[in-house]
Amino acid sequence: MDKHLYTYVLEKYKQCNKPLTAVFEATYGCNLNCIHCYNPSRSQKYYLSLDEIAFVADQMRQMGIMDITLTGGELFHRCDWFEVAMIFRRIGFTIAIFTNAVMIDKEVIDKLLCIEPLIIEVSLYGSSSVYYEQITRVKGSFARFANGLDLLSTSGLNFVLKPIVLKQNYDDYDAMLAFAENNGYRLRFEFSPCLLPNGRNQLDFRLSDAEMVELFGRASEQRADVGFAKCGIGQSGLVLGPTGDIRPCVAYPTAAGNIREQTLEEIWQESPLFNEVREISIDDMEACRTCKLNQYCEPCLALNLLETGNLFSPRENCRIAANRKLALADDSTKRGEG
Repeated sequence: MDKHLYTYVLEKYKQCNKPLTAVFEATYGCNLNCIHCYNPSRSQKYYLSLDEIAFVADQMRQMGIMDITLTGGELFHRCDWFEVAMIFRRIGFTIAIFTNAVMIDKEVIDKLLCIEPLIIEVSLYGSSSVYYEQITRVKGSFARFANGLDLLSTSGLNFVLKPIVLKQNYDDYDAMLAFAENNGYRLRFEFSPCLLPNGRNQLDFRLSDAEMVELFGRASEQRADVGFAKCGIGQSGLVLGPTGDIRPCVAYPTAAGNIREQTLEEIWQESPLFNEVREISIDDMEACRTCKLNQYCEPCLALNLLETGNLFSPRENCRIAANRKLALADDSTKRGEG
């Protein structure tokens, strides 16, 4: 869809208080054991059945949702993932798939060709097994990842790589970008700074300030002031978890309701949680609104809640903004603008 048309449609949906997009976490199960994973549990039971998924998919369509992202965990870890995807395909959703590509083989490719996803987004953790498997903690996973990319590339399916840069693979950053370029793989972005807490009180995968500043200065999409605005939480989309919980965004830790107990429309329109986050304005974010870093900040309210227990008390958001400012200042100095 044309960017201007999409913006127009999104604004109309907001005016009518309707969601345009949805994410379905089909499973929390995964074939990898990544050090930064924030999935709540791999032993969840009572996942939504195919009949339940079909029922909620119909509700999504009736509400006007057009785009669905299928993810996990690892989507392909769910044995009936193809049947899940085809439910949304038959109804007419535009489908995106998030995956680590490690489980992709010829059979998976054939099924993906039937689904015809608009885009497949693949996480990139390293350019070699040395770095990649420090992150995934599964021996042999890099070779299977590389094979999955080869199969995607020859299939003609539309896919992009998402470099995930942690302290453990920071030294591999240039090689990761070269890996993509040398193989003709497109990147969705060069560097994304936000890494969610993993719930185990371990944040030793996050970049240091110096490392973050360095990558901000080198990633082309980060070389500009971002401007301060409230994130779109609770306004344009929702997240359906594998057991039926509905959340306002992927990072938000609390459910607004469950589709086994209420209709999706009821949760979207009447849930106190959705109404609370939807009504938040920049004026409510007083500390951020008056902060000298706000022009460098893309505040994630869910990240605030995860780290401090308060939607309006930032921590990592502030560090990211400060490091972005330093990187931009360094960039201006190098160009002789300072």
